[in-house]
Amino acid sequence: MSLSTLGLYICIDDTVAGFVTPSSMSNYSALEVMRSHIHPDLKLEYMYEEDPRALWTSLKNRYEQHKALILLDATNEWNHLRLQDFKTVDEFNHVVHKICSKLRFCEKESSEAEKIEKTLSTVLPSERIITQQYREKNFTEYSSLIQTLKQVEKSHELTMWNAN
Repeated sequence: MSLSTLGLYICIDDTVAGFVTPSSMSNYSALEVMRSHIHPDLKLEYMYEEDPRALWTSLKNRYEQHKALILLDATNEWNHLRLQDFKTVDEFNHVVHKICSKLRFCEKESSEAEKIEKTLSTVLPSERIITQQYREKNFTEYSSLIQTLKQVEKSHELTMWNAN
């Protein structure tokens, strides 16, 4: 984003390689921006790199390998995610978004239907009737289902508080 804002993205863009040659001033400016955003250890490792496109490619290749590990971890978390394991709907929703962010980073984002199915299929078995009622409502947006579950949770809390 910083490179684009400063008009320096062409220094690392592979699609313009060979068509547009950035000036040496632009290349050094891009290198300065890139080095200001990377970890100090990486600065030392890549300190002799004077081509921003080569630095970008090296870093990209280095971190593409991490996607496979993150995908494995996120898929495992998704497979073991259950609404019944959380005290509140908010806690569950937070973890769903965290896992979905990892999956999106790995270009394997879950669809709205998958999130809804994951939520409804992992409700406590004792609440199957309620789950069936939610399925009949045919939610198309995950956020609508979560909002409904939060309202029910709050209503249940108030009922319990009044009963006590």
